[in-house]
Amino acid sequence: MRRLFALARSLEARTLVVLLVAILVVHGGALLLYRQSAAAAAAEAFAAQVATQLALAREAVMRRPPAERNAEAKALSNPLFELAWTEAPAPAQPESDPALAPLHQRLAALDPSLGTGLSLAMEGDADPMHRLDLGGTLALPDGSQLTFHSAHASGMALRNPWAVLATAMAILVGLAAVLLTHRIARPLRTLGRITGLIGDAAGQGRVVPVPEVGPDETRAIARALNGMQLRIRDLVTERTQALAAVSHDLRTPIARLRLRLDALADNALANNELANNALPNKELADNALPDKELADDAQRRAMASDLDDMQAMIDSTLAYLRGDADPEVRRVTNVASLLMSIADAGQDAGHAVVYEGPGRALAAIRPVALRRALDNVVDNAVRYGERARIGLAIADSTLELQVDDDGPGLSPDAVERAFAPFTRLETSRNRNTGGTGLGLTIARRVIEAEGGQIGLATRPGGGLRVRITLPRPAG
Repeated sequence: MRRLFALARSLEARTLVVLLVAILVVHGGALLLYRQSAAAAAAEAFAAQVATQLALAREAVMRRPPAERNAEAKALSNPLFELAWTEAPAPAQPESDPALAPLHQRLAALDPSLGTGLSLAMEGDADPMHRLDLGGTLALPDGSQLTFHSAHASGMALRNPWAVLATAMAILVGLAAVLLTHRIARPLRTLGRITGLIGDAAGQGRVVPVPEVGPDETRAIARALNGMQLRIRDLVTERTQALAAVSHDLRTPIARLRLRLDALADNALANNELANNALPNKELADNALPDKELADDAQRRAMASDLDDMQAMIDSTLAYLRGDADPEVRRVTNVASLLMSIADAGQDAGHAVVYEGPGRALAAIRPVALRRALDNVVDNAVRYGERARIGLAIADSTLELQVDDDGPGLSPDAVERAFAPFTRLETSRNRNTGGTGLGLTIARRVIEAEGGQIGLATRPGGGLRVRITLPRPAG
């Protein structure tokens, strides 16, 4: 049973196993009881038949003269019970077969006159159908004897159509159990299939209606799932609205700070010109003002860099929190062209980024989201590995992308941690070296939303390799 449960993994299959095993056990026990009772009844009927035939034959033969006794015995015979008479007595009464002792006792109980002078034995020839026939002799009062032969003594026990009918009924009950269990389990199968779709739809604020059919338990589960989806949709809607408000509220003061920083730079320049004109010592002004201007410029650049960092962190965090709610529509795009534009943009920014691969590779993607993900991967390669080599290969049903760098790589235990949100394996907390900890997280979320996969591995020669697989249209 344990092995059957191991093979039958679904609830429907295990229920069928239990039902069919129960039917087999009940039917087997019923057949065994029937066999025993039928065998006992058949043995009793057979003993009564033999006793009656022998008693009648003995009386009829003894009433005839010796010359007619054998013909009388033949006349009393039938296809299942053959009789013969012989005048010559046997030299000694043979003993009965010990296996037939219960039958001998039963015959004696039915007719006490058969208790003496009766010998029983199993007879038969090479034919398997006649190897268990009953034969024997019965000594008559005048010293002659009757010989008899009863065909198929053992086969009479199970000659009853009820055993076949019971087996046929068990088979029909088993088939009915299979059909009914399959029908009862249909709502559960539907529930399992739709539940798998709920996870994908929940992040987008969509609701997948679950049909409330089947038994009370499955109806209750369906109602709970439908209610849960409505609550999740409301939460996603509220989150999207909050993200839009946060995006506006955070970007507005940053923009104001940039304007004020530019205004400070203009005011500083004007003040420097006034001070330059007002100083009586021209040589002293020429020596003092450049130092002050350099200090102010350095301070303004540091403030502008801080604002850039704030803007980048806000954009990264909002992109991560936005998740699957991106409304961009998928369309067939040349991924090779997208990769070449990323490489060109990296080179324009002064980074060592190269692309190697075909010039055309189509896939149904969200190009803006995928570019954001690939930009994050290439940006990590440039930041940690100094350069990025982008490769592309076309397989039968996928596009195989890889981005290699010359950095230190990652240990096996750090690979999965690299995808965790807000995790920075470089602990300096400096964006120039450590980033925001969301680049690979956003990349994996976008790529998995496209139906693809992303993985990290340290190359044998050193450096990190990012493998990305994207599905592409057939043909």
